Amino acid sequence: MTPSPVPSISTELLTSADGELNCELRDFLFDPPSDPTLLAGKRIAICCTNGVEEVEIVGAQRWLAEHGATVHVVSPRIGEFHPTLGLRFPPMAATHVLAIRLMENAGWIQIDRYTDEVQATDYDAVILPGGCWNPDALRMDEPARALVRAMHESGKPTCAICHGQWVMVSAGILKGKRATAVWNIHVDLANAGATVLDEPCVVDGNLITARFPYDLPRMVQALVRQLLPTT
Repeated sequence: MTPSPVPSISTELLTSADGELNCELRDFLFDPPSDPTLLAGKRIAICCTNGVEEVEIVGAQRWLAEHGATVHVVSPRIGEFHPTLGLRFPPMAATHVLAIRLMENAGWIQIDRYTDEVQATDYDAVILPGGCWNPDALRMDEPARALVRAMHESGKPTCAICHGQWVMVSAGILKGKRATAVWNIHVDLANAGATVLDEPCVVDGNLITARFPYDLPRMVQALVRQLLPTT
């Protein structure tokens, strides 16, 4: 971490604070893998775009890969924008997504697949990380919404954390479900027909949701239990 001129999320503070969930996140991020072959043969998509929260994507990506899974960062293609919109993207955005720490730019993460070239049969699970800007853009991508719907309808673990549930809202999969999210979008989940709970991780069938970066370990543990039901 470096001094930031904007509000940011500090991984150091998250993992050094005294809370139970903070301690779980510290162990999740820094302990060596308990079984490097635990998830061998499993394929997991982390679906996101620019503005994805760094600790949520990197933490999940690293832990799953270190336990044997094949993990793909799946993102929409950056297309051309009408000049009246004034939007500009650097060339790097064609092949990478920009991670953030709340409002601070954190670095570029390579895209493995694009949303218009994947389908639910390619993966055993999907994760929608947060960061406010990421899901707000991702929810506008029809292939991303279609992937989320298809994963959920096929009974595969469909996970979201923080603001990632916005994509679930737009995909229309929350009605009648129990779910959680970062506190300030609880109203959006309720408006989508969900029963909203303020818990670290809520599991309703194959729908798995969590609230905040320090809930990441519990979300991933719930995902693993569904991928390996005898574990």
